[in-house]
Amino acid sequence: MKLRMRIRKGREVKFISHLDMMRALERAMRRARLPLKFTEGFNPRPKMSFTPAMPVGITSDAEYVDVEFTKELALEEIYDSLNSTLPPGIALLKVGDAEGKLPLSSVNRALYTVVVGLGGASREALEEAIGKILSSTEIKMVKKSKGKEKEVNIASGIYGIKINTAENDRFTLKMELAAGQDASVTPFMVIDALREHVPSLNVLCVNKDELFVFDRGRKILPL
Repeated sequence: MKLRMRIRKGREVKFISHLDMMRALERAMRRARLPLKFTEGFNPRPKMSFTPAMPVGITSDAEYVDVEFTKELALEEIYDSLNSTLPPGIALLKVGDAEGKLPLSSVNRALYTVVVGLGGASREALEEAIGKILSSTEIKMVKKSKGKEKEVNIASGIYGIKINTAENDRFTLKMELAAGQDASVTPFMVIDALREHVPSLNVLCVNKDELFVFDRGRKILPL
């Protein structure tokens, strides 16, 4: 039995690493006595696969994991038992059959909510900066991966930025960005690009709202 789970990473755990998140989920499944299926070999591990890691400091309502079990279980039983053993800040939002679904490795876009403070700058300055970013064909950033740094052009991975709400100096932005192992663009990269035009911009909070596969004009959700 192979199931796909949608997991929330809340404010209580937004500073833990992706590896710690994986370990917490595995421990919770063991405490819930769920019949995990393990790999073979010298060091057997639960058969679990996750969506790509995201930067520390981001909350999320769209962490996905595929898990294999040794026997059939009722979805309601898994939902209740796992939520009763997960630590504060981590919650199972949805569970469903993973068979026939697109692999998690094919996810290529993400939606984010980013709350920023303007630090005294005007809304017009922010709107102008967003326009410049969206019209740019080249936005160079230094990206760190596996302990190495390389310069990348993130312009093609920024699909949308818009102001959703505004209250005094506090603005909520919606961003649609590239996701995946090799071509991902993070909200922090976009904020750094915006700071080239609005230096006083500061990030108050970031949440990943959804991951999906965008294919030939269609948006396909993992679950």
